[in-house]
Amino acid sequence: MKNQTGLAPGFTLVEILISLVVIQFSFLAALTVLNSSHRSGQMAEKQTLAVFLADTKLEELRHLTPAAMPENVPVKDYFDRDGWEANAEDHYFTRSVVLKRQTPSQFTNEVTVQVEWPGGRPVSYTSVIPSS
Repeated sequence: MKNQTGLAPGFTLVEILISLVVIQFSFLAALTVLNSSHRSGQMAEKQTLAVFLADTKLEELRHLTPAAMPENVPVKDYFDRDGWEANAEDHYFTRSVVLKRQTPSQFTNEVTVQVEWPGGRPVSYTSVIPSS
């Protein structure tokens, strides 16, 4: 069936190609957003695990400060990507603990716990705990 111009109704090849290009860019934009949100989720997961590792050590030290722990010397622990203890060669997270005895008073100690991992911003907490 022909229209008033004498041509059959339908889409031209140019219109089809333009619509395919528009669809392709739409899919590309959607994939970019998905990839970005996936990376953000992974970073948030690592940040949450680092906070957990720091907070766990801080709580442990609030209840029991080891008398043998050196002052002003970082004591390091190593963990894998899932937060399980690991050795120094195969670790992902590094947790450092620094103790300052009798600061700010003779009955307290200042403790700083810092967790680092590749490509992330370190998590650091400083607290005053009772001296043992």
